[in-house]
Order: sequence, then C-alpha cells, then structure tokens
Amino acid sequence: MTDELVILGSGGGRHHIRTQYRATGGIIYKFNGIQSHIDPGPGAIVRINQYQEDPVKTELFIITHAHVDHYSDLCAIIESSREILHDKNYNYYKKGTLITAEEVLNYISDYHLNMLERVVKFRAGNKFSYKGAEITGTKTIHSPKNEGFGIKFKLKDYSIAFSSDTMVYDGFSEEFSDCNILVLNLLRPNSITCRRHLCTDEVIPFLNKIDPPLKSLIITHFGSYMDSLRSTKNYVPSQVKKLQETTNIKNIVAAEDGLKIKITELLN
Repeated sequence: MTDELVILGSGGGRHHIRTQYRATGGIIYKFNGIQSHIDPGPGAIVRINQYQEDPVKTELFIITHAHVDHYSDLCAIIESSREILHDKNYNYYKKGTLITAEEVLNYISDYHLNMLERVVKFRAGNKFSYKGAEITGTKTIHSPKNEGFGIKFKLKDYSIAFSSDTMVYDGFSEEFSDCNILVLNLLRPNSITCRRHLCTDEVIPFLNKIDPPLKSLIITHFGSYMDSLRSTKNYVPSQVKKLQETTNIKNIVAAEDGLKIKITELLN
C-alpha cells in the first residue's frame, strides 16, 4: 500500500496565518493512487513545493468550511493541478473534483470553478463515492455562521477521518467508531478551552469512547496557545504524552510541518 499523508501545515488560526510559525497549507492525502488536498490554507502552494510534492497530481480538492485558514489557496491549487490550462482555441481543460461546503463557493472565482470537472456541495451526513472510496461528511459544531463538515474515507483495507474544526458534542465518539485513524484538529493544550475548537482535556473522554479503539490518532491544526511566539513553550510533546497516558489509542502522532506518514505505519 502506498497511501500516505503529507502535512503541509500543522498550524491553524489567525496567529499562524500571520506569522507562519507553523504552516497553514492543509494536508495532502494520497489513497488508491489518487492525490487529494484537504483545506489548502494560506501558503499551501508554497508548502507543496517546499516539501517536494507535485501539485499537478492533485485531482480531489476538499474544503471543510469557509474560514480563510482552510480555503484561501484553493484557486492556486486548482490552477496548479494542471500543466496546460487550455488548448489553442482557449478551451479550458477540465480536471478534478471539488467537495466543499456551499458557502465556500462565494469566495471562489467562476474562472477557477470552470476548470473543474465536478463541484460537489457537501455537508455532514452526505455521502459520495470516489474511485473506490466512500466519502462521508461528519458532524462539526464550530461556527454559528459557517456550516461545515469533517470528512471520512472508507477504503477496502481501512478507514480514516479528518475532524476539521469542531467542539465535542453528543455522538462525537460514535461518529468515528468505524475509523482506524483519526486526524484531529486540536487547537489548545490541557484545559484551555475555546468555544469553537477542541482542547486536550475535554476531548480525552470522547476519544476513549470510540469503539473499537482507534489504531492511530494524529493531532494537528495547533493554535497559538499550543505552540507559537505567544505561548510560554511548545505544549505539543506534553499533549502527546498526556494522550498516550490517558487514552486507549495505540499510536499518537503529533503533526509537524512537512511530515510524511505512510498509512501502513498507522495501521500496525
């Protein structure tokens, strides 16, 4: 199996957008020979080249909600997914599928939308089959003004989910009960709460109720309280240790900018 995750940004929120202390380029997920790009935020096109990935290979684009750290580089990523834009008669070659919260379409030019083969308006609970993967929208509670979703891929040999930005909620554990791997947006450490995101202490009980237990948890999308020029230290290592000591999850991985992880390593 050659499936892989590439972290183009382990940071989230306005402070990392501004400073790029942690990058905000989203995640490349390669599966079944397909390259997808999830939430290409500010700097995504820079990071994809910095970490020696090929934007031309991207054919599936996913935007979970209309916050700038999740969608700002989408147009650049769409345009960069092809080496040739049009034929000699200026007929644009169509390539790729965009799965997105409907609101995001207000911020994407028709010029770029017309480059795509298909645009799928998506929300929690929706399902979409794509080249051997069943894709499901998972519930998020994040912003009262921006409807969004997490995303779950069910493949032949495993299932992986990306939580996107959310708070915990009734049914959170059940949402991921059929997953082997969860990529969790964990903004803040310990008990430092944020009403639109997750902190470590509040999510631990919910992680332990996922049945059967996850094989791997990847934490990412860290905010300024977790690690930045504003934080007293880098809290990420201590949160990994806390999760290892207080959950039943076999493998805990902290995202770092440029990290590349084979799916097989997460399933062992």
